[in-house]
Amino acid sequence: MNRQEGRVSKDDKGMRLDKWLALHDPSASREVWKKRIADRLVQVNGQEATPSKLLEPGDLVQISLPEEIADESPQAQAIPLQILYEDEWLAVIDKPAGLVVHPAHGHVEGTLVNALLNRYSRGLSDLSGRDRPGIVHRLDKDTSGTILIARDNQTHRLLADLFKRGDIGRFYEVVVKGTPDTDRGLIDAPIARGSVNRKKMEVSQGGKEARTEFELIDRLGQYAHLRCKLLTGRTHQIRVHLAYIGHPVLGDRLYGGRRRPGDPDYQLLHAAELSFIHPVTGRTLVCQSPLPDRFRPYLDREDPHGG
Repeated sequence: MNRQEGRVSKDDKGMRLDKWLALHDPSASREVWKKRIADRLVQVNGQEATPSKLLEPGDLVQISLPEEIADESPQAQAIPLQILYEDEWLAVIDKPAGLVVHPAHGHVEGTLVNALLNRYSRGLSDLSGRDRPGIVHRLDKDTSGTILIARDNQTHRLLADLFKRGDIGRFYEVVVKGTPDTDRGLIDAPIARGSVNRKKMEVSQGGKEARTEFELIDRLGQYAHLRCKLLTGRTHQIRVHLAYIGHPVLGDRLYGGRRRPGDPDYQLLHAAELSFIHPVTGRTLVCQSPLPDRFRPYLDREDPHGG
C-alpha cells in the first residue's frame, strides 16, 4: 500500500474534498478521486469522509493507494532536452513553451518528467512524489526557460532550502501590454487562490506574501519589454502581479484580459536565468536561456497593430 498525506491550507478553506484532491494531485480526475473516496482509500483526520466534505485549514488528508494504482508511474520517453548545466547532483534544463512539466490529468505522456526519466533513468529525486521525479519547482506549460532538477533526495532538500531562503536568483523576461509608469519597481501584493475560479490566483489581503521586482528593458509602442525578478515563488506570481498593475503578459489567456487582433496565441514569458551557489560543490552557477524566436515579432519597435 502506498500512503500519502497533505495538510489543507487556509487558502482552501471550504473546498470539497474531491475537488481538493483533483487540484492538488491532478494525475487523477475528480471523478477518479470520488471513486477512491467511495472505496475508502481517503481519510480526513483519520476518519472516513465523503467527496462533498468541506475542508478546514489544518485538516490532514490521508491517501492509501494499492500498489497496482500507485505503480502507475510515468514512463521514460525519448523527448529531446536542451541541457544548460548538469552534473551528478543536479541539472538545469531549458524548457520549451508548450511542454508540461509533470504528468497530470490530460497530460500523462510527453512531459518534461518523461524526458528526464529517459535521460537520467532512475537517477532523480523522489521527494515531490513518484509522478514528479527530480522536480524541485515548476514552470507553467506555456512559460519557457530555465528549470532546476535534483538528481538525488539530499540535493533536492538542499535546493528546496535555497528556494525557501530566497538564495536562488530567478529572472524572467516578459513582453507586457502597455508601459509601466516607472522604469523599475517592486510589486508587493499577497496572492491567494481565486475566490471564484479556483484555477486562477489573485491578489488578496488574506493571501501569502508575494514580491516581484521589475525593470524596463525597452518601450515597444503599445507594449513593453521587462525583466522581472522573483523574490517569492507563488503560483502564477509574475502573471498575477503584472495583471494587477495593469500590464498583463502579452498572450496570457488566463490573466491577459481581452485579446486583440495581432496578439500572439502564446504568452511571452520566459525564465531567462537561474543563479545560485551549488549546494554540494560551492561553485557559483549562472544558467541563462536566450529569448526564444516567438518573442522576435514583438521586440520590434513597430507596433504589430499598426498603432
